Amino acid sequence: MRIRPAALAALTAAALTGALLATTGSASAAPSGLVGDFNGDGFQDVAAGAPFATAGGKFDAGSVAVGYGSATGLGTRKSIDQGTSGVPGSAEEEDGFGRSTAVGDLNGDGYSDLAVGAPYEKVGDDTNGGAVVIVWGSASGLSGATTVKDPAVSQHDYWGASLAVADFTGDGKADLAVGASGTTQWIIKGGFTKAGATGAKLTYTLPFAAARLVNLTAGKVNGDGKADLVVGAGKKLGSERYLDRNFLYYGTTSAPARQLELPYGKSTAIGDLDQDGYGDIVIGETESATEGDLGSTGRSALSYGTATGVKPAVELSDGAYGRPSIGDIDGDGFPELAVGAPASGAAADYAGAVVVHRGTADGPGSVVTLTQDTAGIPGTAETNNFFGTATLLTDVTGDGHADLVVGSDTENDGNGLLTFLKGTADGVTTAGATNYSPSAFGMSTAYYPQLGMYLAG
Repeated sequence: MRIRPAALAALTAAALTGALLATTGSASAAPSGLVGDFNGDGFQDVAAGAPFATAGGKFDAGSVAVGYGSATGLGTRKSIDQGTSGVPGSAEEEDGFGRSTAVGDLNGDGYSDLAVGAPYEKVGDDTNGGAVVIVWGSASGLSGATTVKDPAVSQHDYWGASLAVADFTGDGKADLAVGASGTTQWIIKGGFTKAGATGAKLTYTLPFAAARLVNLTAGKVNGDGKADLVVGAGKKLGSERYLDRNFLYYGTTSAPARQLELPYGKSTAIGDLDQDGYGDIVIGETESATEGDLGSTGRSALSYGTATGVKPAVELSDGAYGRPSIGDIDGDGFPELAVGAPASGAAADYAGAVVVHRGTADGPGSVVTLTQDTAGIPGTAETNNFFGTATLLTDVTGDGHADLVVGSDTENDGNGLLTFLKGTADGVTTAGATNYSPSAFGMSTAYYPQLGMYLAG
């Protein structure tokens, strides 16, 4: 079985803080305007990037599993790749389609769209030039796609290494942040159309050239109405060691402006945990300054947002070296924080776990730990399942409670798995918990797709 290097793993999805949501896909449904609702029916949907999936017989071409929300969980399911009708390009070996995903209404029609990166795609003679497409939301779901042109072809590689959707300039239009190699990074301003038009192209710079793929997370931190951006960039410490540094950039009327450095770590979520009107930043998969990604601290780092910036980070004693997500599970107005712990050996070596922090007025409170041996969760905790590789809190069932989707990317010898757990007023329940394998989305299981590595919604 092939397990891809953890160095390639990074969370791109922006964290959601819960929402209101209501019926699977009627063609006449009015757009809900909810982030992550691709068909406008009032239920938030889920996209799971599987960049190692076989598509069109090409291994590692990549695919994205899409599950549409319903009152009972993920209802209609499908997969999208570069062989899907209406998607530009063609499925080729090692393109990595789905290595990055981001959601938001990019053309302003009320339906959330899905931006997808294929950072290893060869563009002409440019190996690993990369590609980005927007798959458009509609009353019938995701349909048709448009290429977002690289404004600096041959000046960098891995165009689409990471993606984030938000209004970074405060003009009321959703922008697309696109990561690539090198120090220059890009914001494609809103004004997106299916014909390929966009707004202006803005650039900002990293303090050093990233030695690993850039990681982007959007959210509102300082309350000025503009979305801010956390940019993660790997710095090489040695032949086998990298330090994943994170920098906060404030949104402005022009390009994002770098403010300060945050704790070291591979993954990020932003949400207003204490409900004071300012977004808080959680860094997951934290690292030590000297050992980098080989020196896990085993806990998450939380920086509270204020009107003037962020407070110094505090560590959460959760022992969860994994990716965070934020959403209001119990509907009390204070979002919960879920952090994956895929390397947990509590049930079996590397079987994995998810730690859920209850939301309170003072931030993250008491914790509940979930594993595949938790009563009611289908399946069994087994060595190398990596339950909790990715987590997503979003209201799939439309009842005002964020539901929990958990990725286990090495389950079943690398096929991968998604586990759906419903949110209630009493927290996450295992009643009605459901597993979804690649075949549930019509995705090939050849060559280990590792479904569950990335989640967005």
